[in-house]
Amino acid sequence: MSAGGYHYGKTIRHYRERRGLTQQELAERWPRARGGVGVDWRYVQAIEYGKKRIADPNTLRRLCELLEIPPWEFGLSSYDPFNPQASLPTKNRLFEESLSLAEALLSQALAMRRLAPLPEIEQQVQRLEGFLAASRSELPPPLRLERRLQKLVIQYYSLVGLMHYEHRRYDRARSSFEEMLTAARQAEDPVLTAHALQKLGVELKRIGRHSEAINALEEARDLALKTSKPLAAFTSAYLSQMYAIAGDAPRFERTIEQAISLAEPLKSAYGDGTDFVFHKLSGIFLLRCRGYLYTNQPQKVLERYEELRRQISLDRNLWLDYRLHLYRAQALLRMREVEASLEEGRAFLQAVTGWQSPHRLAKGYELLSEIERAGYGDLAIVRAFRQELLEHLEQDRSQTPQ
Repeated sequence: MSAGGYHYGKTIRHYRERRGLTQQELAERWPRARGGVGVDWRYVQAIEYGKKRIADPNTLRRLCELLEIPPWEFGLSSYDPFNPQASLPTKNRLFEESLSLAEALLSQALAMRRLAPLPEIEQQVQRLEGFLAASRSELPPPLRLERRLQKLVIQYYSLVGLMHYEHRRYDRARSSFEEMLTAARQAEDPVLTAHALQKLGVELKRIGRHSEAINALEEARDLALKTSKPLAAFTSAYLSQMYAIAGDAPRFERTIEQAISLAEPLKSAYGDGTDFVFHKLSGIFLLRCRGYLYTNQPQKVLERYEELRRQISLDRNLWLDYRLHLYRAQALLRMREVEASLEEGRAFLQAVTGWQSPHRLAKGYELLSEIERAGYGDLAIVRAFRQELLEHLEQDRSQTPQ
């Protein structure tokens, strides 16, 4: 008997009584070391009183299954290295709860992109990284292959890619999305494969590989149409941008309207995290405005401005404010309303400050370059805007943790 008077019999008696079994009933089901079941009830009594010991770990594991005893109470792990193909003896509640918390953390990080500065989201990503690192080093193989954990890892690639994107590390973002796509295909998960294709398509567009981007986004849309209305709306909206970039205004209009027709009936349920879609209706409306810019229809951007502003407010999609002002500024510039464009440019600077996202702030330089290419670079109001942009850049850098 061990120090302190503990022996396996105390645990066995506790769980036997919890299951409502008599010693005789347990004896009839008792697992024997050499196979089979059944012992004399007096043997069970001797075990429970600590007069006999159980030396065979396999017997202990079979008792865990029979009486629903957590293996740690016998000094065992849930995982049996001598029988790796066996199912776990009992449901690992701690693992299940930990996994649920990690999934909630991931969903929270994705949803926070609408509301929180970049460093706050990165803290959540680091916590998730810590959980996954511990899982790789501490969990037995069967749990590492658990489906929910695999999906969590795939989504983690997405989050890492999005953080690279926010920091303008676009090559690294693309690599993360490629890893996500590989893992999603291996897992044969159509929802996560569609997400990976959508993100990869956006990054392929950024480096000018437009035909590949269209192929990726069309595949994402086709997968989504078979599995999920929210995901179909999301992927269709991004596909519409590629048609707009290609100058195909009719296909752009049809595809963006398809996205809206899929999302609008879902109301507030669109973007609530179902199938990992956190993109709100205001996001689709915004992509429609960007498509109008690509297809040289600036007047339509201005006509949709109030509708978009109201939807952003309804969705509490605060991080879109900067693009709301940016697209309006670009539309006004193309209609040669330079002063009004710069006024929106200043509203853009106010909206983007504090998010600590180099990617978002860099959009101001794109606007400035567009103004200068249009021949207005020497105007005093443009020089003043350039100075304001530099000041906002320095302010944002000073707020960003090193």
